Amino acid sequence: MSPGRDGVAMREADAHEAPRYRRNLGTLGADGQTRLLASHGLVVGLGGLGGYVVEQLARSGLGRITGVDPDVFDETNLNRQLLATVATLGRRKVDAARERLAVINPACVFTGVAGRHSDVPEAVWSTADIVFDCLDTIADRLDLADTCARQTRILIHGAVAGWYGQVAVVWPGQDVLATIYPERGPGWEQELGTPPFTVALTASLMVAQGIKVLIGAPMPRDRRVEFIDLREGRWLTTSLRGSGP
Repeated sequence: MSPGRDGVAMREADAHEAPRYRRNLGTLGADGQTRLLASHGLVVGLGGLGGYVVEQLARSGLGRITGVDPDVFDETNLNRQLLATVATLGRRKVDAARERLAVINPACVFTGVAGRHSDVPEAVWSTADIVFDCLDTIADRLDLADTCARQTRILIHGAVAGWYGQVAVVWPGQDVLATIYPERGPGWEQELGTPPFTVALTASLMVAQGIKVLIGAPMPRDRRVEFIDLREGRWLTTSLRGSGP
């Protein structure tokens, strides 16, 4: 996303002076904060992972977010989904996300797509700097990864099942998800469930990885996947074999 000269000057001033970002600057730096303010993130899925991801991106100072989800909230969402409350039951997730971000950071422009990732307009793909996979089925994750490959977009993948979470940065041309998911059957989350603590931690790691990409921090590109085991208190980082750069 490339704002005009006036927009850049305004965003640089925001990064240096806005009190809301002051606690970010020691970590991100003013230049990093400015990059976030000029960036566009596409978040596919606004449920457990997606709700936390959009909120943390907005609080971090991402300038623009497009959120994608066809669903409405039901009672099964209340155990883990940040945007799910008794008041939002039966409401569209994209609408709840828009209202939530408006009271957290009005400077973050949120656009909702009440559909699937296949419904995302080409205009969104052409301006998105990064994509967050917050989906809940293997088939949809693989389809999204294929779309990101065609669109040459960096994908931040996240998944949760019980005590376990996983996160990967998928660079264009890599086959990380096809390696993780050789089959399109049901995921482990169908059996193990999705508790709130694993969801929140996994979403936070996704956002941290995505922000590093957006601010240009040095990052490995070796098909790395991070596996989290909260039951045993273990964290494993491994590089997968596969094809691609």
